[in-house]
Parts: sequence; C-alpha cells; structure tokens
Amino acid sequence: MRSLISEFSYGFALTHELVQAMGSLSAAPIFPSLIDEGAAGGGYDVKLEKPGLPVYIQFKRSECVTRKSGREIKNGADLSPPYYRFAVTASADSDQHDMLLGWDVAPNEVFYAAPMFHTKPEFDDAFMKGEVRQRSFFVRPRIIGSFGDDKTHHISFDGRKCYKMSEPAEIKALGVADLEQYFIDELKKNEQSLEKQLPDVLNSARSLRSAIRKREADEQEKDEVRQSQRSILTTTQVTRLAVTDGSKVSSEEQEISRADEFVRLQRAAIPPVPLPMAAVDDPKGQLAELADISIRDINAQLYIIQTRE
Repeated sequence: MRSLISEFSYGFALTHELVQAMGSLSAAPIFPSLIDEGAAGGGYDVKLEKPGLPVYIQFKRSECVTRKSGREIKNGADLSPPYYRFAVTASADSDQHDMLLGWDVAPNEVFYAAPMFHTKPEFDDAFMKGEVRQRSFFVRPRIIGSFGDDKTHHISFDGRKCYKMSEPAEIKALGVADLEQYFIDELKKNEQSLEKQLPDVLNSARSLRSAIRKREADEQEKDEVRQSQRSILTTTQVTRLAVTDGSKVSSEEQEISRADEFVRLQRAAIPPVPLPMAAVDDPKGQLAELADISIRDINAQLYIIQTRE
C-alpha cells in the first residue's frame, strides 16, 4: 500500500516533535535564513560555546505491506506483516544515497527517517497524540552501505527487525528512544564546543558540495552533447526532406512558452532570495551555510543536538 502522506508533511511533524520533546536533549533545526538569536519573529536555540552534534535527517515516505506474500518475506527476510518499507533512490536516477553515505562520517550524524504509518488518518492520529517520533524508525546510510549497482533498493522494517533489500541483509534500525540515548553517549565523548567544530565541518561540507556540483556539471555536459547530436540528426533529416519536396527550410526564432513568460514576470516583480554568505569567523553565518548545503545538495534537514540547560 503506497503512502498517502507527503515527505514534507511527515518531516514537518517529526521536526515539530523533536524540537518540543527530546528528553534531556535539545534539537534545534537550522535553516539557511538563520537570524540572530533573540531577534523578533525567530531566532534559534543553539549554544555555540557548548558541545553539539550536527545531525542530518532525510525524510522518507513508507509503503505498508500487509500480506505474507510480500517480496521481502518471499526472499527470506524474517518480517511479520504489517511491515514498512522505503525506497533508496536508484543511482541511475540520483546520487542521493551515495552523497549521504559520503557525508555520514564523524562528526556528522546522518539518518534516514521513515514513519510506521502510511495513511492520512494514521498520520493525523500520530500528530494529534504527539507520537510521530515514537512511530518512526531511523537508519544510518553508513549502516546500509553501498549497493554496488544502479537499481532502486528498499529498507524494510517491522519494529523488531530491519532489512536491506533486494537480497535481504539484516541491519540495525533505531527507535527515537535509542536515538536519544545514542546522542547522549556521543555528546559525552566529545567535549569540544560547537563553535570550534564548525570550521572543519563546514570545510568538509564545501568539499562535498564541490564534488556534487562537478558531478552534476559533468552529467549536464553529457546531456547537452547527446541533445546536440540529436539536434544535428533532426536538422539533417529536415534538410533532406526539404530537398526532396523542393520546400525551403526556415530558421524562425522559437517563441517563449507561457511557463517561461510566467517565471520571467515573477522574477521581474520579486527579487531572488540571496544565498547565505558566511564569514570565516562568524559561527552563525557558518551554521547558515552548512544548513544551505544540507538542504540544497544532500536534501536533508540539519539539526544541532545539545544537552538541555
């Protein structure tokens, strides 16, 4: 059964709960439009002088499997219906998993989060009871590892066991209670302040962004070459046809589409959002840039996890 809940709705609800209730921890979501703490209309609850964990969560939608004939069970996975699965994007379509895998190294803490519900009434019930986080499971990309092919794979979970598919391999998934304890243990190990960690974390993020954008530019260049080759072929065919029927080939300028015209008018009326410019010695600016890279390049929400006062 496919999910009837958007990743945005699930991510919003889960973030709301993580901010409100993480026991002895605080979880502050960081956005690129970061503003000074205490400013009217916003701010953020991060103590730069305290230790902190940069945590990145990518939200997933879950399918629900209610029959024992599910492909996981057929392939030997020890799962009991109902169980849930989410897709890890095929590398042929996106480098998303490989990017997260490359980013999931210390001091970064990277997780997929997926709900153990898939319908709107279930989502409403979890949200109204404040139990979205209790009905979620979390899996690290580094635990999943690389798949070694360009196919779509799934992570399947029944609350007791979790499997990496297509060929079932059991891996470790966490509930929110396990996740909280893991963060507590990691914070005890690292006493370095968040402010001192940020320059190295940001430099690593910038390197990752450069690698991602170079790969994207290479792919775009390949696409443009293929399109150019198709265009040359089409032009040759048209020319041959024109010679055959005696007509003339005209090269009129293509009219702008209505969609392009709409965007052009909006750009003229409203200026674009400026990219965050982080000063090397400005921790708040560094946080803003780190959040920008997280959202734009690896499609994950950045949180700073710290102990409460």
